[in-house]
Amino acid sequence: MMVNDPHDKIIDKIDKLLRLSRSDNENEARAAMVKAQELIAKHNISREELGQEEERQVVTMTSQAFREEWVQMVAGVIASNFRCRALTLVMYSGNFKIRFFGFYEDAVVCINIFQYAIKVIRKRFGTLRAIYESADRKFGGDEKFSYVTGFCAGLQKNFDEQKQNDNQFALALVVPEEVNNFVDSIPGVEQSDFQEPKRNKAHRLLQQNGYIDGKAFQNAGDKERLRGSGV
Repeated sequence: MMVNDPHDKIIDKIDKLLRLSRSDNENEARAAMVKAQELIAKHNISREELGQEEERQVVTMTSQAFREEWVQMVAGVIASNFRCRALTLVMYSGNFKIRFFGFYEDAVVCINIFQYAIKVIRKRFGTLRAIYESADRKFGGDEKFSYVTGFCAGLQKNFDEQKQNDNQFALALVVPEEVNNFVDSIPGVEQSDFQEPKRNKAHRLLQQNGYIDGKAFQNAGDKERLRGSGV
């Protein structure tokens, strides 16, 4: 059946994108979901028009356990820019896990990008540790924290620049009201929100290196890439 009406064409395209967002390919799924959300916001498409008459459920995706506090910074930045909320679940062992709350497709993308970012940062730690050791210096917790504060600032800057350049894209990435209401109703948990890092003179170079890496993080902003892919 051929779709001729412009409005119906948009709905048909969004429907195809939503189906594509269930792909096992992480990048393909995320690109499709972001584009679908962008079209929904731009054309003011209702849930009923997409055949989603039932209220969407907020789900939870939980990470593995961590000990490093800097992980919470990374979670806060990524969650707030991928339509989710991130909370810290502290365990008796002193470790903690990150819980991502959002609609299913958003939460899946969010936790995947988060886990990838953690791998990227830890790989960078290995390189920096080798550099420090060659200079007989210790690359410890303070050094890691300084790098990550810079990384998160760069990552957030990447998101902010894209949102400023495209209002519809910004609307597509807003955390849904249902998700905020759900999380705000949960008592006794610590929220993992991003905060602007404080300058540390002793580690300024590490912060600058982190900022550059965060701003260049390949999954931070796919607006141009997903548009160029023909999605």
